Amino acid sequence: MGIRIIGLFTLLIVTLGLTACGGGETPSGEPAAASQPADSAPAAAPAKAGLQKIGDMAEAWNELYKQNEEAINNYEGMPIMELVTPATTFIGSVQFDMLNLDETDGHFTGRLMLAGYPAVMDRAGSMITFSYDFKREKDGFGPLAKAGDRMVENGSLDLKQGYYKTEDFTERGGTRIARSYHEFKRLGDGSMICMVFSGQAVDARGDAQPSDSAIYIHNGKDRYDFVVAKGTAGPGFTPMSFADKGDLTKARAIEQFQSAGYTINKSGGIRNGKLALDQ
Repeated sequence: MGIRIIGLFTLLIVTLGLTACGGGETPSGEPAAASQPADSAPAAAPAKAGLQKIGDMAEAWNELYKQNEEAINNYEGMPIMELVTPATTFIGSVQFDMLNLDETDGHFTGRLMLAGYPAVMDRAGSMITFSYDFKREKDGFGPLAKAGDRMVENGSLDLKQGYYKTEDFTERGGTRIARSYHEFKRLGDGSMICMVFSGQAVDARGDAQPSDSAIYIHNGKDRYDFVVAKGTAGPGFTPMSFADKGDLTKARAIEQFQSAGYTINKSGGIRNGKLALDQ
């Protein structure tokens, strides 16, 4: 499913990073470095512990997801798409890692490898921020991607806290027609929770029809608690944050969604190795 694309994309990023950092042939006319005896070879630098880049956050979620993937895929023969799509945010954000292959502090600019957008990344210690802001030069796919649309994303990742958030929107004629907000947080037991809000002003045919959704997932070993809620606010939704809430439970997520005016569409989790909806 779509989550496997994230794994493959992350692998691609790592491979390209190694290629970009690796040495090439010795320039013509320069003597090759003399080989050193085996007993005098320098020791390899120890691997860095913890999260070091956006791709690490994506992989942490992916590794947990893979433990639950069979149960998710086997639900009535087809997975519930809202349980798969939240992590697709990483497909775009891991491209920012390529702007800073050495993972050093500083300000970095360039174009995203696949999307081609001009982008910016800043890193200061354990904090990474990233963004882009550009206008489409030609139509994309569907009514939400037209030439002249302004595309904006602003995100951050606190490597020490394991806390990722990003917001993006599409603006047309000064009005936001689509918007999404993602939060992912790594908990002390290694599990992760995410909250995703998304809304648009038009339907698939391009007719004015504001709608939005809210998704909560707690992803861990033999655990995939989830809540899917629907609303009518469109891009004007007000996102909720769990930055200071610790382990946000499914019951609490339901309460928060309902208090915000959402209708609970479905909720559930993994029980006895199978994905089941709450009754």
